[in-house]
Amino acid sequence: MSISKKIHIPLVVSILAGFIVILVNYYYSIKDLEHEVYTSESASLHLSYKQAMQAKEDIGLTNAINISQNYSVIRSLMENNRTVAINGLKSLSQEFKKYTKYKNIKIHIHDANVHSFLRAWKPKKFGDDLSSFRKTIVAVKRDKKPIVAIELGRAGLVLRGLAPVELNNRYLGSVEFMQGLNSIIKSARKNNGYEIAIVMKNEYLSTARSLKSAPKVGNFTLAVKENVVNKEFFNDLAHISIEKTDRPQITDKYFIVSEPIKDFSNNVVAYALIGEDINKVNSVISQSEDSLLRQVYIMSLVDLFILLFLMYIIKKTITDPIVNLANVADELAQGDADLSRDFPWYQKMN
Repeated sequence: MSISKKIHIPLVVSILAGFIVILVNYYYSIKDLEHEVYTSESASLHLSYKQAMQAKEDIGLTNAINISQNYSVIRSLMENNRTVAINGLKSLSQEFKKYTKYKNIKIHIHDANVHSFLRAWKPKKFGDDLSSFRKTIVAVKRDKKPIVAIELGRAGLVLRGLAPVELNNRYLGSVEFMQGLNSIIKSARKNNGYEIAIVMKNEYLSTARSLKSAPKVGNFTLAVKENVVNKEFFNDLAHISIEKTDRPQITDKYFIVSEPIKDFSNNVVAYALIGEDINKVNSVISQSEDSLLRQVYIMSLVDLFILLFLMYIIKKTITDPIVNLANVADELAQGDADLSRDFPWYQKMN
């Protein structure tokens, strides 16, 4: 092997090895980037839902406390006069419709014996014993403290804010401010561009009888109004495992996370599926991939420049003199060498 090859081949091999290291690093960087983006998007979707739910819980609890201190509510329970509460809540309902976004509020008043005293939306139905299945009302009577929780009812999942009604330390009963979960879906789509579907386990359909004809997906039933849910998104849920909450799931159209919904007894009764257009998520990855790829191109060009530069320097300062010396040595061996021609320093010495 020539001297030139002996010097250049290890140099080229080392540069190629460095380039391979760059490519391997690029591959794993993309994998890490994808993981980071998916983790970040997953956290964002979970947080968006939790914040929306927290806002509804705050509203439910605040309104329950305020209504529990309403003069008409206190007087009606104290006097056992439902007419006073009916008239008072009618006025309150009109104010809600006029000044807030709550156009169809549901307020339920319970007496001290945990019987229904007044359903404001259905005043003719009252007097039924709630103690056997309404654990939230029993808890309010026991602890004399406001609470907010998901509790199943005939209409399905209902977020209930409850507060005790008391007068001079005497427990008169409790009030309940009821909310559905439809506004969470509307808000997520309007403010964040996310899609949400809330589905309930089919095993609870015996309680939530009004949902028996609602759309189904696997062992779950849609627990919100059908017209507020993106139909394409809901149909896409058939391609994921709804109960898998530890990591995001990806379909051809959506990036989806699952959030369990627990009732007052801490049982998982439903799931909120929060999704984002997969193209939006992948676009973030693509932009970062392009940036990393540009870095690979730049590093490759720099490596090539360094390789060519080193080869040129080595040729001029090492390879050429060694080759020249080897040629002179051959000539000396044959007695034909002219040192003054080949080595200018020799001529100066003589």
